[in-house]
Amino acid sequence: MVIAGRIQRYIFRECVASLALTLSIILLAIILVDVVEQMRTIGDRTQIGIDVAFTLTMMKTPGLILETLPFAMLVGSILTYSQLGRRSEIPAIRAAGVSAWRFLGPVMVLAVLLGVLMVTVLDPLATKLNQDFESARARLLGGGAPVTEGVWLSQGDLEAGATEEATELPGSNQQAIIHGRRVVGRGQALENVTFWYFRPGPGGPADREFTHRIDAKKAQLTPGFWQLTGVIENRVAGEVQRSETLALPTNLDSDTLLSRFASSKTIPFWDLPGFIKDGRAAGMEIGDYVLKYNTLLATPVFMLAMSLIGAVVCLRLARSGGLSRLIGAGALAGFVLYFATRLASGMAASGATPPEAAAWCPPLFALFAVLTFLAHAEDG
Repeated sequence: MVIAGRIQRYIFRECVASLALTLSIILLAIILVDVVEQMRTIGDRTQIGIDVAFTLTMMKTPGLILETLPFAMLVGSILTYSQLGRRSEIPAIRAAGVSAWRFLGPVMVLAVLLGVLMVTVLDPLATKLNQDFESARARLLGGGAPVTEGVWLSQGDLEAGATEEATELPGSNQQAIIHGRRVVGRGQALENVTFWYFRPGPGGPADREFTHRIDAKKAQLTPGFWQLTGVIENRVAGEVQRSETLALPTNLDSDTLLSRFASSKTIPFWDLPGFIKDGRAAGMEIGDYVLKYNTLLATPVFMLAMSLIGAVVCLRLARSGGLSRLIGAGALAGFVLYFATRLASGMAASGATPPEAAAWCPPLFALFAVLTFLAHAEDG
């Protein structure tokens, strides 16, 4: 037992060293390429120095680590156990009576710990810094917050829920078609916005009559109201009214805009459960958010499968030889697993499969497959 404990600590240190080396090389290459890309894309429009480009790249680094850690885990596992095999340490460990399940334990523990760290720390950090990156990039290019172009919204009949104060405002009991030329950030406001108001005609709600149009430079969504600035109101009779501010009642809320304009990538892990719960209660389309949440929950399983794929092929190497062929097979298996998860995510986005199944099935299948292979190889 003491020998096994020392061996496991030794292998764990080797795994950490190999993972750190692999991740450092991958990240260094990506960072160098990204700094050049920032200089090319932003530097063509405005003057920035290498320090600014490097700062922008550093904001993206946690996201880059999230993307590259599974591959670094795969390569680090291959590197660790192939070196142990080349130095004849695996045969010596087996001769000491230590089973493969024990000397694979360190890489399994490391993979699970990294998976938990990715979900609980790296994802929220990457989400926050990515928003800072988008804001900084937009500011350098002469804009404000990141924007989405060309948005159309429909606002239904407000009569049932209109308050006494609201019914005194223009369009309080009418339907409206809203066109915002730009959406600021995650749906906080619309810029260069137009409201077309209609009322039911003699033929009923289907026979709508145009009543008036309101243009504004900006429309900020607050609970129950659009807060407009720079307002021009055009009536059918040709009357034009101008005002600096105007409040218009609305039955839209911030969740409605958030569901349209906030990518699931902008919601950190710790906020996803509450957002999904509120979205379900509001009848929002939350498939993308459920997919991301379950994908994050499955990350430790995914990392565990990646680490075992790399380790198992190297255990076979110690017995049968064929370094290049087996390492290539392990790397190929890892990449196939990665692309299988992407394919499943695409199927979930198209509605072909439930998001929970798309997130959990590929890593669980890979994990059970490699465990079955290992059990067959070790125990018959």
